Amino acid sequence: MTRLAQVFWVIAAIDAVLLVVALVMSLRDSAGAHDGGRAMGIFFFVMLPAAALLGAMLLFHFSSAWPAKSIALVIVLVPGLWFGKARIEDTLIDRRIEANRLGTGYFDTEPMRRMAAAVVQRDVETLTRLAPSVDVNARGDDMTLMRLAVRGPDARTSDGSELPVVRALLALGAKADDAIEVACIRHDPALLEMLLGAGANPNLVLSSGQPLVFDRMSSITPRNFRLLASHGLDLNSSARGDPLPVQLAIHRRWDLLAIAVELGADTARPRPDGRHVAGELASQLAEETAAGREPPADLLRARAALPPR
Repeated sequence: MTRLAQVFWVIAAIDAVLLVVALVMSLRDSAGAHDGGRAMGIFFFVMLPAAALLGAMLLFHFSSAWPAKSIALVIVLVPGLWFGKARIEDTLIDRRIEANRLGTGYFDTEPMRRMAAAVVQRDVETLTRLAPSVDVNARGDDMTLMRLAVRGPDARTSDGSELPVVRALLALGAKADDAIEVACIRHDPALLEMLLGAGANPNLVLSSGQPLVFDRMSSITPRNFRLLASHGLDLNSSARGDPLPVQLAIHRRWDLLAIAVELGADTARPRPDGRHVAGELASQLAEETAAGREPPADLLRARAALPPR
């Protein structure tokens, strides 16, 4: 057997094993299911490659011409090359995920990577020591050190370990606005209090094009809403022409609406389509009554807070 034939049949055997493994895994995953998508997957990723492999094997075995054998070799090499490419991509993705977990994957320069690692590790001493060599507000891959400091698996909860890091970053000149989007939905208001005390803008317009309170309307807490208001939140702001009080009513954030009314928000101004606070609340009360349900206490409280017309 020639060297070319040895190489060909070894690679063909490996391809055959990989296809058998792929078929077994596909059949096991789709056992008991009637999923056309899985059937198509088996056809395109197992059956077609198997047919190509069989054709290449027949071509190599029955052809004596060197060009034909070379074509057959290329055909059997394709699955291996594809598998190798997939493994390399998976490895690179895993490395990027791990680097992002450590904080270092978001930044390009070594000093910023070291700063990011210190933020994630809550190492205030290292953070303060390295700060003179970097711009603490430098942005890398849509991330800043301040955003990294408040990042977590659940933006609404925290063990408070980020507070010393945030305090240190603020002292070093980091922008408080970079963390307020997360802070306003935290159950614990400590982070928001710190940021607002450092000058964070309660009327910040986010990348979505909406003011902060509109973007986070569904998850902001009443206590944090009061905090924002006490630091200058515009209770009569609008987004795309929709007044904040009307949007609070439409989104059924009656708890926040009652606070807004208490603090003097204008509930008479309608949306461009004519919808207004009193009409929304009346409609929602009628909906509850028609369904035979007791109206929610927050809805009743918001309705009672409206000034007489």
